[in-house]
Amino acid sequence: MSTQAMRRAVATARDDLARLGARAALGWRARLAERRFPGSAEKWLDGFMTGTPPTRDDYAALFRYFISGFMVRRSRLGAHADYAGMGSYNGPAMDRLEGFSRIAPLAAAWLHGGRPRQMAMSDGATVDLVDMLRAGIHAGTHPASPEYWGDIRHWSQAIVEAADIALSLWLTREQLWEGLPDGDRERIGRWLIQVNGKRIPDNNWHLFVAQVNAVLAALGMPHDAEALARHYQRSKAFYRGQGWFRDGEREDEPGYDYYNAWGFHYHLQWLRRIDPALDAAFIDQAGREFVAVYRHFIGPAGLPMLGRSACYRMAAPVPLILAQHAGDRPIPPGEARRSLDVVWSYFIRHGAVRQGTVTQGYLATDARLLEDYSGPASCLWSLRSLVAAFAVPDRDAFWQAEPAPLPVEKGDYRLPVGPTGWTVVGDHATGSVAIETGATASPSLEGSARADRLLDPFRRKPRRPKNIQAKYYRRRYDSTSPYGLGELSDP
Repeated sequence: MSTQAMRRAVATARDDLARLGARAALGWRARLAERRFPGSAEKWLDGFMTGTPPTRDDYAALFRYFISGFMVRRSRLGAHADYAGMGSYNGPAMDRLEGFSRIAPLAAAWLHGGRPRQMAMSDGATVDLVDMLRAGIHAGTHPASPEYWGDIRHWSQAIVEAADIALSLWLTREQLWEGLPDGDRERIGRWLIQVNGKRIPDNNWHLFVAQVNAVLAALGMPHDAEALARHYQRSKAFYRGQGWFRDGEREDEPGYDYYNAWGFHYHLQWLRRIDPALDAAFIDQAGREFVAVYRHFIGPAGLPMLGRSACYRMAAPVPLILAQHAGDRPIPPGEARRSLDVVWSYFIRHGAVRQGTVTQGYLATDARLLEDYSGPASCLWSLRSLVAAFAVPDRDAFWQAEPAPLPVEKGDYRLPVGPTGWTVVGDHATGSVAIETGATASPSLEGSARADRLLDPFRRKPRRPKNIQAKYYRRRYDSTSPYGLGELSDP
């Protein structure tokens, strides 16, 4: 071995050892933090367990539940949180950043909707949500801070998280941003603007860069208007009609899944609000056409889940919530509210919410459904439906109207799903919904090898089964038997 090769090997071994130490430390801290989550807080989920529609007070309790989950795991300066679970290939530092960045929009939306900044915890302590956000963002964007999120590099997961940090700042521009000293604003802006000029996956990631620049522009900070336009137009190039986007243009890869709901339309609708002049006619039309059929995907007996990132499942109602608050309200407020109610009630009743967070699976934690880019806090993207809901003031019709029946609660249906080649099928008698893909086989989920399960904590990257065939190419995806896992019924 040459001297140079030996030096590279030593450096790699040193990096691996440091990474292993960081992962072990994160796991130890996370387990301790999880033990601190008060068992009494589980009562805040009671309103979703009864079978009756949850009230606004029940949602306030759910908000308090997740904020409590964050606070027991929060790092000393507040820029990270130590959630327990299977780590991602992005490494412990990024997993800890996601612990903050994926809860921040929830707190920001709560404040944006005009709700109190003070939140009482179960131990009697009070959390100031504005201070919580300010502290985390200050520590995370300050290069001299021990909790600095680091410079943003090519392909970095920080580009994804920067979009959520930016959205949080825009949502709290009155409560947080406008009170910051100029130096703090400039430092935060310098960290965010690093998303520009970086190599990224050629898919929904373009919307993250566009959103960061749109927020910077809206806040009067230096931004790159050309990058905003270029990344937005690239994401628009994935549009295939009737509200549906392929997640990238590689025809040899699966193209359609729920990223249309919690990725494309989520970010497009925020861009529509952040920059009302940005292609408003297209965004509005695509949103209307999407929800016209997508509203049939949601029922009281779960979701016809397919595709990757199944652990984001509670974000499924996002397009209906944001659409009902658009100018012409293509979805009645009562139906949008009902979609939120049934999704959160179903998953809470089935144990997908535990100890102040959400599980790394569909119901329970399940490595067969967890991509290797997902870490312990990644699944908090499930909160995106709550972000969309809490951004709406309590006085709005979304919160005031009586919940209205979903399509499957009114009758049976079989509908073609735009350019996907799917058919969505609703069974009124059972409340279940299915997607028929046109495939002829029904491949099963493959489990991890025992050696991989044992060695993954010591590896640089986890080795989880990709299960592409089972996630995208089964003949039928039924809400009562997601991914063919077996019949599910209410506990």
